[in-house]
Amino acid sequence: MGFKLDSNRTVRNVAAMAIAMAVSQTFIVTGAFAQQAEQHTYHLPSGPLDRTLVEIAKIAQLPLSYDASLVQSLKSAPVDGTFSAETAIRKALQGTGLDLVPTANGGYTLAHARTNAKGAPSAPPAAGAGAAATQVDTTLPLISVAANRDSGGTGFVAESSSTYARSDVPLSETPKSVSVINAAVIQSQAAQSLSDVLRNASGVVTRPGPLGVPSYEIRGFQASNLTSDGLATVGSAPNVTPTIAISSVEVIKGPSAIVNGNSPPGGVINIVKKTPQADSFHEIKLGYGTFGDAQIALDSTGALTDDKKLRYRFIISGERVGQNAMGYDGQRNFYFAPTLQWKDSTSDLTVGYERTVDREPVPQYTLGYAKGDIYRNYIDKPLGNPSDHFGAQTDNVFFHFEQKLGKSLTFVSKGSYTRSQQTQQAWTPATPLSATNGASFFNYDSLSDFYSWSLQNYVRAKFDTGAVKNTVIAGWDLLHYNQYQADTTTQGFISVPNVFGSYPFPSSDTGNLAPTYASFYTQSGVYLQDQFSYRNFHALASVRRDTYLTNSVPGLGYKPVPGTHQNAYSPSLGLLYELTSEVAAYASYNRGFQPGTSLQFGGGVLPPQVSQQAEVGMKFNLLDDKLAITTSAYRTSFSNYNAADPLHRGFYLPAGGAVSRGFEAEINGQPLPGVNLVGTYTYNDFVQPSGSKLAVNLPRNSASLWATYNFQSEPLQGVGVGAGLFFASGQYIGSGSAYRIPSQVETDLGVFYRKKGYGLNLSVKNVFNRKLYYSSTTPTLIPMGPERTVMLTGTYDF
Repeated sequence: MGFKLDSNRTVRNVAAMAIAMAVSQTFIVTGAFAQQAEQHTYHLPSGPLDRTLVEIAKIAQLPLSYDASLVQSLKSAPVDGTFSAETAIRKALQGTGLDLVPTANGGYTLAHARTNAKGAPSAPPAAGAGAAATQVDTTLPLISVAANRDSGGTGFVAESSSTYARSDVPLSETPKSVSVINAAVIQSQAAQSLSDVLRNASGVVTRPGPLGVPSYEIRGFQASNLTSDGLATVGSAPNVTPTIAISSVEVIKGPSAIVNGNSPPGGVINIVKKTPQADSFHEIKLGYGTFGDAQIALDSTGALTDDKKLRYRFIISGERVGQNAMGYDGQRNFYFAPTLQWKDSTSDLTVGYERTVDREPVPQYTLGYAKGDIYRNYIDKPLGNPSDHFGAQTDNVFFHFEQKLGKSLTFVSKGSYTRSQQTQQAWTPATPLSATNGASFFNYDSLSDFYSWSLQNYVRAKFDTGAVKNTVIAGWDLLHYNQYQADTTTQGFISVPNVFGSYPFPSSDTGNLAPTYASFYTQSGVYLQDQFSYRNFHALASVRRDTYLTNSVPGLGYKPVPGTHQNAYSPSLGLLYELTSEVAAYASYNRGFQPGTSLQFGGGVLPPQVSQQAEVGMKFNLLDDKLAITTSAYRTSFSNYNAADPLHRGFYLPAGGAVSRGFEAEINGQPLPGVNLVGTYTYNDFVQPSGSKLAVNLPRNSASLWATYNFQSEPLQGVGVGAGLFFASGQYIGSGSAYRIPSQVETDLGVFYRKKGYGLNLSVKNVFNRKLYYSSTTPTLIPMGPERTVMLTGTYDF
């Protein structure tokens, strides 16, 4: 490495060395001198010098190390164009007083620039043999830090959210709690699903349903819609996107109307997909695990033209599982996503297509007893037919266009068209267990078709007046979707005398479907947002006005429902003050609105749902921005729930409002050499008024901690281990106190190896095979977490 210590400076440099070791990005490659001369394309604005150097080393796969004390508080010059790695680094160092010095191992380090007799900087040494005389001896071993070219940060630290403010303002200056789980975290945990990823976000609770993909609660409220790259979605496809296609997952806490005018009170989950890159990168991924879980995937990206302006990304993956733990036929998943991008100094146009085909079995679950308590064990047989499942096929076409209209003005346009067809065919329990382990079951057999358009257009202007900096965004959004629903005409209940005995279930595929309803929804919104900075003070203010048009057509035998026209203003204001260079305090207020779309039996639509949130918190950026901590306290109020009408399928009943209060803390970063961690803690006090008709059951306390360690000695270079703990306190199920699941801790372990393009990751979830339970609102179906599962994944990069 590029450090040389003498005895007089050892003590003073220990802390600086630890920081540098934790953030140095070292790539072990052959042909080092050839790689130093290879041309790469960079689009790096002026910013913290260490971040820019890490990004250059990561793109060029160049061994680079430095004393962190040299670069602390320095800003890099912009690096924009196609250069060799050496040239790119020298451009970044312009004006910093630092010079680039080769090391004996073929890498580089930094040193103060030499000056001539007149005090002016000397010319830099020539590359190649002429530089050998200035090489610095290095005795420290090489370091490998968990990072990923799609991480959007260094290690587990993500620097910004692509969605919330629609600009590149750092999270450290954003007056709101935003969780970002980047590709480095996802890869280190060998996460298999969105549910796995969201365990690393505070305030998020997963609820697997009896059919289909899970739903998610944020701060006690359902995240009713996911977004993909900031665009609203319908259907289940975003929820089953394979993790090899995901760059990061963002959770914007609380009402976030500026992101999506139809704003859930708890927040929005946004999936950021991987994008084309200028430099070639290809990865083949193979995996095999418990229950015959076989996976294969390819991720390929690079330039199609010599000037690297035309780029592509192609991702294809497939998964097939023999059966799940309960004996249902296993998951099937296919994903296909080609993307093209044209990018030059002023224009950026991306167009792409996604096809997702997914089949999900009934998840592992248990039941409560009618007299109270629950069956506390895993059920190892299907309660229905092994083929019972949820299925979906989704096609999505999208574009993203960004055009610079001048030095400070940019026009952005995004859009997508999605078609999704979903099927549900399964028997699900309708009653708790009797004293003889009997229960009634209900047959689902339905078909849903979704068609949606989503469009965003906005202009972003940046201008400075002295010490005052402004980023103003003005935009217009449009969302339209249709849903058509058909259900079986031979719905029925069956009574099973003993669910653990042998009982033949009729086929869940009745072959008799008829239209039950259709719904149409159009939302149009205009908004204005200003990000204001004056020295240590930052503000984010926005106002949005949305117009909603809804219409529903019930099936045969029901009265037509007249369409509704609703309007709403959604203001927000956030203030943040940097107390020091490492500590900031913030406060924010946000208002959300969801139009009334739920049908009441007998006619009419339930009222709209209004939410408000006040939040205060602190943000810490420590160890030269390598360790980020966010703490927040919040109060969110919600006007009313819509509960499904148990007697009339497709209709709803009013169920009262709620107030959610709580505290959250998140930490992620690199506190020690070779150590990366991400941790969360959530306290949530969810209160509903007396007489509420809706059961909302959540753990009051939850926490998670995942940490990895990359061995620092050269013989073990590339080897690492990871360990995680995921805790949830005990909670009640349904109404009253008859059903309670205990507090629980899941322990996960991982061992990984990565060197010269090859990678192996052995992941073991629920190592101690504890009985785990997910949150549930009904004792008739209590989802259970996985038994001990093992997954071995191998990757080859070329």
